Amino acid sequence: MNVPIKLPPSPFSLPSSCRRRFCAQWGAGLLSASLAPGALAQKALRIPTAQFIEPATLAPFYPALLRLALQKAGGSLASSELQEVGEPAMVKERYRRMLAAGELDVFWSSSTPAREAEFLPVRFKLLKGVNEHRLLLVRRADLARFAKVATVQDLRAFKAGAGVHWSDTQILQSNGFQVVTSSRQPALFQMLAYGRFDFLALGMAEVDDALGAHPNLDLVIEPSLLLRYQQPIYFFVHRSKVELAERIQRGLQRAAADGSLERLFLDNPSLRQAWERINTDKRRLLTLQPL
Repeated sequence: MNVPIKLPPSPFSLPSSCRRRFCAQWGAGLLSASLAPGALAQKALRIPTAQFIEPATLAPFYPALLRLALQKAGGSLASSELQEVGEPAMVKERYRRMLAAGELDVFWSSSTPAREAEFLPVRFKLLKGVNEHRLLLVRRADLARFAKVATVQDLRAFKAGAGVHWSDTQILQSNGFQVVTSSRQPALFQMLAYGRFDFLALGMAEVDDALGAHPNLDLVIEPSLLLRYQQPIYFFVHRSKVELAERIQRGLQRAAADGSLERLFLDNPSLRQAWERINTDKRRLLTLQPL
Protein backbone atom coordinates (compact mmCIF):
# COMPACT_ATOMS: atom_id res chain seq x y z
CA MET A 1 0.00 0.00 0.00
CA ASN A 2 1.43 3.36 -0.99
CA VAL A 3 1.42 6.10 1.60
CA PRO A 4 1.10 9.62 0.10
CA ILE A 5 4.12 11.75 0.77
CA LYS A 6 3.63 14.86 2.85
CA LEU A 7 5.17 17.79 1.07
CA PRO A 8 5.51 21.32 2.44
CA PRO A 9 3.84 24.34 0.87
CA SER A 10 5.73 26.04 -1.94
CA PRO A 11 8.00 28.93 -0.94
CA PHE A 12 8.05 30.15 -4.54
CA SER A 13 5.76 33.09 -3.80
CA LEU A 14 7.48 34.04 -0.53
CA PRO A 15 9.41 37.33 -0.36
CA SER A 16 13.06 36.91 -1.26
CA SER A 17 14.02 37.90 2.30
CA CYS A 18 12.57 34.71 3.76
CA ARG A 19 12.58 32.30 0.81
CA ARG A 20 16.18 31.18 1.34
CA ARG A 21 15.66 30.62 5.08
CA PHE A 22 12.47 28.61 4.45
CA CYS A 23 14.12 26.37 1.87
CA ALA A 24 17.25 25.90 3.95
CA GLN A 25 15.26 24.80 6.99
CA TRP A 26 13.07 22.42 5.00
CA GLY A 27 15.96 21.15 2.89
CA ALA A 28 18.03 20.21 5.93
CA GLY A 29 15.33 17.83 7.10
CA LEU A 30 14.87 16.35 3.66
CA LEU A 31 18.56 15.81 3.07
CA SER A 32 18.84 13.90 6.31
CA ALA A 33 16.41 11.39 4.84
CA SER A 34 18.03 11.22 1.41
CA LEU A 35 17.30 8.31 -0.84
CA ALA A 36 19.70 5.45 -1.32
CA PRO A 37 22.10 5.97 -4.26
CA GLY A 38 20.81 4.43 -7.44
CA ALA A 39 17.24 4.14 -6.14
CA LEU A 40 16.09 5.93 -9.30
CA ALA A 41 18.23 4.83 -12.20
CA GLN A 42 15.79 5.57 -15.02
CA LYS A 43 17.66 7.36 -17.83
CA ALA A 44 14.66 8.95 -19.55
CA LEU A 45 11.47 10.34 -18.10
CA ARG A 46 8.41 10.36 -20.32
CA ILE A 47 6.50 13.63 -20.39
CA PRO A 48 3.82 15.10 -22.69
CA THR A 49 4.90 16.90 -25.83
CA ALA A 50 4.40 20.38 -24.45
CA GLN A 51 3.76 22.08 -27.78
CA PHE A 52 0.70 19.88 -28.32
CA ILE A 53 -1.10 21.02 -25.16
CA GLU A 54 0.29 24.45 -24.27
CA PRO A 55 0.38 27.86 -25.96
CA ALA A 56 3.53 28.29 -27.99
CA THR A 57 5.01 30.84 -25.60
CA LEU A 58 4.46 28.62 -22.53
CA ALA A 59 5.33 25.22 -24.01
CA PRO A 60 9.12 25.41 -23.41
CA PHE A 61 8.71 26.40 -19.76
CA TYR A 62 7.43 23.16 -18.23
CA PRO A 63 10.10 20.80 -19.63
CA ALA A 64 12.78 23.37 -18.77
CA LEU A 65 11.47 23.64 -15.21
CA LEU A 66 11.39 19.87 -14.76
CA ARG A 67 14.92 19.59 -16.15
CA LEU A 68 16.08 22.30 -13.74
CA ALA A 69 14.46 20.52 -10.78
CA LEU A 70 16.13 17.22 -11.67
CA GLN A 71 19.51 18.88 -12.00
CA LYS A 72 19.15 20.64 -8.67
CA ALA A 73 17.99 17.44 -6.96
CA GLY A 74 21.17 15.67 -8.06
CA GLY A 75 21.65 11.93 -7.82
CA SER A 76 20.83 9.43 -10.52
CA LEU A 77 18.14 11.59 -12.15
CA ALA A 78 20.26 14.73 -12.53
CA SER A 79 21.24 13.85 -16.09
CA SER A 80 17.98 12.16 -17.08
CA GLU A 81 16.68 12.82 -20.56
CA LEU A 82 13.13 13.98 -21.05
CA GLN A 83 11.30 11.95 -23.67
CA GLU A 84 8.30 13.81 -25.07
CA VAL A 85 5.47 11.52 -26.16
CA GLY A 86 2.05 11.97 -27.72
CA GLU A 87 0.39 13.15 -30.90
CA PRO A 88 -0.85 16.57 -32.04
CA ALA A 89 -4.53 15.70 -31.65
CA MET A 90 -4.19 14.51 -28.06
CA VAL A 91 -5.82 16.55 -25.27
CA LYS A 92 -4.65 16.84 -21.68
CA GLU A 93 -7.16 14.31 -20.40
CA ARG A 94 -5.61 11.67 -22.64
CA TYR A 95 -2.22 12.39 -21.09
CA ARG A 96 -3.74 12.00 -17.63
CA ARG A 97 -4.99 8.56 -18.64
CA MET A 98 -1.48 7.73 -19.85
CA LEU A 99 -0.08 8.76 -16.47
CA ALA A 100 -2.61 6.54 -14.72
CA ALA A 101 -1.63 3.63 -16.98
CA GLY A 102 2.10 4.08 -16.36
CA GLU A 103 2.76 5.31 -19.90
CA LEU A 104 3.98 8.70 -18.64
CA ASP A 105 6.29 9.49 -15.75
CA VAL A 106 5.57 13.16 -15.12
CA PHE A 107 2.68 15.42 -16.10
CA TRP A 108 1.87 19.03 -15.19
CA SER A 109 -1.74 19.95 -14.58
CA SER A 110 -4.03 22.20 -12.62
CA SER A 111 -4.96 20.54 -9.37
CA THR A 112 -8.39 19.33 -8.27
CA PRO A 113 -9.37 17.10 -5.35
CA ALA A 114 -10.07 14.26 -7.79
CA ARG A 115 -6.68 14.56 -9.50
CA GLU A 116 -4.85 14.66 -6.17
CA ALA A 117 -6.70 11.52 -5.12
CA GLU A 118 -5.77 9.68 -8.30
CA PHE A 119 -2.19 10.90 -8.77
CA LEU A 120 0.64 12.02 -6.51
CA PRO A 121 1.02 15.82 -6.59
CA VAL A 122 4.26 17.66 -6.08
CA ARG A 123 2.81 20.57 -4.13
CA PHE A 124 4.76 23.43 -5.61
CA LYS A 125 3.04 26.14 -7.66
CA LEU A 126 4.81 26.03 -11.01
CA LEU A 127 3.43 29.35 -12.28
CA LYS A 128 3.59 31.41 -9.06
CA GLY A 129 -0.21 31.63 -9.16
CA VAL A 130 -0.21 33.56 -12.46
CA ASN A 131 -2.75 31.12 -13.90
CA GLU A 132 -5.09 31.79 -10.96
CA HIS A 133 -5.69 35.32 -12.24
CA ARG A 134 -7.99 35.29 -15.25
CA LEU A 135 -8.84 37.90 -17.85
CA LEU A 136 -12.10 37.68 -19.75
CA LEU A 137 -12.17 37.27 -23.51
CA VAL A 138 -15.46 38.70 -24.81
CA ARG A 139 -17.15 39.91 -27.97
CA ARG A 140 -16.31 43.53 -28.74
CA ALA A 141 -19.99 44.33 -29.06
CA ASP A 142 -20.55 43.31 -25.41
CA LEU A 143 -18.01 45.63 -23.79
CA ALA A 144 -20.69 48.05 -22.56
CA ARG A 145 -22.57 45.19 -20.84
CA PHE A 146 -19.47 43.95 -19.02
CA ALA A 147 -18.58 47.51 -17.93
CA LYS A 148 -21.58 47.37 -15.57
CA VAL A 149 -20.32 44.24 -13.77
CA ALA A 150 -19.25 45.03 -10.20
CA THR A 151 -19.71 41.72 -8.36
CA VAL A 152 -19.56 37.97 -8.92
CA GLN A 153 -23.36 37.97 -8.80
CA ASP A 154 -23.42 40.46 -11.69
CA LEU A 155 -21.09 38.23 -13.71
CA ARG A 156 -23.35 35.22 -13.20
CA ALA A 157 -25.79 36.84 -15.62
CA PHE A 158 -23.34 35.92 -18.39
CA LYS A 159 -22.66 32.42 -19.72
CA ALA A 160 -19.12 31.14 -19.45
CA GLY A 161 -17.30 28.89 -21.89
CA ALA A 162 -14.72 26.26 -20.93
CA GLY A 163 -13.21 22.95 -21.95
CA VAL A 164 -14.96 19.75 -20.93
CA HIS A 165 -12.02 18.56 -18.84
CA TRP A 166 -10.84 21.95 -17.58
CA SER A 167 -10.76 22.38 -13.82
CA ASP A 168 -12.10 25.87 -14.59
CA THR A 169 -15.37 24.24 -15.60
CA GLN A 170 -15.87 22.69 -12.18
CA ILE A 171 -14.87 25.91 -10.40
CA LEU A 172 -17.24 28.05 -12.43
CA GLN A 173 -20.11 25.61 -12.03
CA SER A 174 -19.57 25.31 -8.28
CA ASN A 175 -19.75 29.11 -8.09
CA GLY A 176 -23.15 29.20 -9.78
CA PHE A 177 -22.20 29.95 -13.38
CA GLN A 178 -23.85 28.40 -16.38
CA VAL A 179 -21.01 26.89 -18.42
CA VAL A 180 -21.05 25.82 -22.06
CA THR A 181 -18.29 23.33 -22.85
CA SER A 182 -16.37 21.90 -25.77
CA SER A 183 -13.89 19.03 -25.97
CA ARG A 184 -11.70 21.07 -28.34
CA GLN A 185 -10.20 24.37 -27.22
CA PRO A 186 -10.04 25.96 -30.72
CA ALA A 187 -13.80 25.51 -31.06
CA LEU A 188 -14.42 27.63 -27.98
CA PHE A 189 -13.32 30.82 -29.72
CA GLN A 190 -15.71 30.25 -32.60
CA MET A 191 -18.50 29.45 -30.13
CA LEU A 192 -17.83 32.70 -28.26
CA ALA A 193 -17.85 34.73 -31.47
CA TYR A 194 -21.14 33.13 -32.55
CA GLY A 195 -22.88 33.83 -29.24
CA ARG A 196 -23.03 30.34 -27.70
CA PHE A 197 -21.72 31.89 -24.48
CA ASP A 198 -20.46 35.29 -23.34
CA PHE A 199 -16.90 35.01 -22.02
CA LEU A 200 -13.83 32.83 -21.76
CA ALA A 201 -11.76 33.19 -18.59
CA LEU A 202 -8.14 32.73 -19.67
CA GLY A 203 -4.87 32.92 -17.77
CA MET A 204 -2.86 36.11 -18.08
CA ALA A 205 0.02 34.25 -19.69
CA GLU A 206 -2.17 32.79 -22.44
CA VAL A 207 -4.89 35.31 -23.23
CA ASP A 208 -2.79 37.47 -25.57
CA ASP A 209 -1.71 34.46 -27.62
CA ALA A 210 -5.29 33.23 -27.79
CA LEU A 211 -6.52 36.59 -29.01
CA GLY A 212 -3.74 36.86 -31.58
CA ALA A 213 -4.55 33.41 -32.95
CA HIS A 214 -8.13 34.48 -33.80
CA PRO A 215 -7.81 37.98 -35.30
CA ASN A 216 -10.95 37.76 -37.45
CA LEU A 217 -13.48 36.95 -34.72
CA ASP A 218 -13.76 40.49 -33.27
CA LEU A 219 -12.94 39.30 -29.75
CA VAL A 220 -11.26 41.53 -27.16
CA ILE A 221 -9.90 41.36 -23.63
CA GLU A 222 -12.42 42.94 -21.26
CA PRO A 223 -10.52 45.95 -19.79
CA SER A 224 -11.98 46.35 -16.30
CA LEU A 225 -12.36 42.90 -14.67
CA LEU A 226 -9.96 40.38 -13.15
CA LEU A 227 -11.28 36.98 -12.08
CA ARG A 228 -9.32 35.08 -9.46
CA TYR A 229 -9.73 31.54 -8.18
CA GLN A 230 -7.50 28.94 -6.59
CA GLN A 231 -6.10 26.65 -9.27
CA PRO A 232 -2.48 25.64 -8.61
CA ILE A 233 -0.55 23.91 -11.37
CA TYR A 234 1.61 21.07 -10.04
CA PHE A 235 3.76 18.33 -11.42
CA PHE A 236 2.01 14.98 -10.95
CA VAL A 237 3.41 11.44 -10.96
CA HIS A 238 1.91 7.97 -10.55
CA ARG A 239 1.04 7.28 -6.93
CA SER A 240 3.58 4.46 -6.83
CA LYS A 241 6.47 6.83 -7.64
CA VAL A 242 6.96 8.48 -4.27
CA GLU A 243 10.72 8.74 -4.69
CA LEU A 244 10.36 10.55 -8.01
CA ALA A 245 7.95 13.05 -6.47
CA GLU A 246 10.36 13.66 -3.61
CA ARG A 247 13.25 14.24 -6.00
CA ILE A 248 11.26 16.76 -8.04
CA GLN A 249 10.11 18.51 -4.88
CA ARG A 250 13.67 18.71 -3.58
CA GLY A 251 14.93 20.15 -6.85
CA LEU A 252 12.19 22.78 -7.01
CA GLN A 253 12.93 23.86 -3.45
CA ARG A 254 16.63 24.19 -4.21
CA ALA A 255 15.97 26.10 -7.42
CA ALA A 256 13.69 28.48 -5.50
CA ALA A 257 16.35 29.00 -2.85
CA ASP A 258 19.21 29.82 -5.21
CA GLY A 259 17.18 32.04 -7.54
CA SER A 260 17.50 29.85 -10.65
CA LEU A 261 13.77 29.11 -10.67
CA GLU A 262 12.92 32.81 -10.54
CA ARG A 263 15.30 33.50 -13.41
CA LEU A 264 13.74 30.75 -15.52
CA PHE A 265 10.27 32.12 -14.81
CA LEU A 266 11.17 35.69 -15.72
CA ASP A 267 13.06 34.60 -18.83
CA ASN A 268 9.72 33.54 -20.31
CA PRO A 269 8.21 36.69 -21.89
CA SER A 270 4.60 35.62 -21.39
CA LEU A 271 5.08 34.76 -17.72
CA ARG A 272 7.07 37.91 -17.03
CA GLN A 273 4.44 40.08 -18.70
CA ALA A 274 1.63 38.31 -16.82
CA TRP A 275 3.40 38.76 -13.49
CA GLU A 276 3.91 42.47 -14.16
CA ARG A 277 0.28 42.85 -15.23
CA ILE A 278 -1.01 41.24 -12.03
CA ASN A 279 0.98 43.67 -9.94
CA THR A 280 0.17 46.83 -11.91
CA ASP A 281 -3.29 46.50 -13.48
CA LYS A 282 -6.08 48.39 -11.72
CA ARG A 283 -9.03 46.10 -12.38
CA ARG A 284 -12.08 45.15 -10.36
CA LEU A 285 -11.12 41.90 -8.66
CA LEU A 286 -13.80 39.20 -8.52
CA THR A 287 -12.85 36.20 -6.37
CA LEU A 288 -14.48 32.79 -6.76
CA GLN A 289 -14.58 30.05 -4.13
CA PRO A 290 -12.22 27.08 -4.71
CA LEU A 291 -13.40 23.51 -5.17
